[in-house]
Amino acid sequence: MTRIRAFSGATTGAALLVLPLGLFLSLSLTACGGSSKDYVQEKTVERIATEQLTNAIGVTPEGLDCPGDLEGKVGTEMTCVLTSEGEKYDAIITVDDVDGGRVRFKIDVPPNATE
Repeated sequence: MTRIRAFSGATTGAALLVLPLGLFLSLSLTACGGSSKDYVQEKTVERIATEQLTNAIGVTPEGLDCPGDLEGKVGTEMTCVLTSEGEKYDAIITVDDVDGGRVRFKIDVPPNATE
């Protein structure tokens, strides 16, 4: 089961909720300039993942920073840093499917802050 950490927008400091959500995103692949590998650009992953997290939980995280482009290969995994209410969390992005020039990935945000 995929778990997504929900972010509280309340100023009372209410605890963050953990929701059992499977969040799947579909993005177009971009060819790596002359290379045979396909990838999704870092900024595109960050933008779409932030939009989908916002849609899923109703609150926009303060930031999502990924370490680079996401390779369009099933099983590829990268860990981004998600910031909410000043706390940093790992946001693990895993490619589930690549089909017809599209990549589908899931986001898993474990419940513990990384710092």
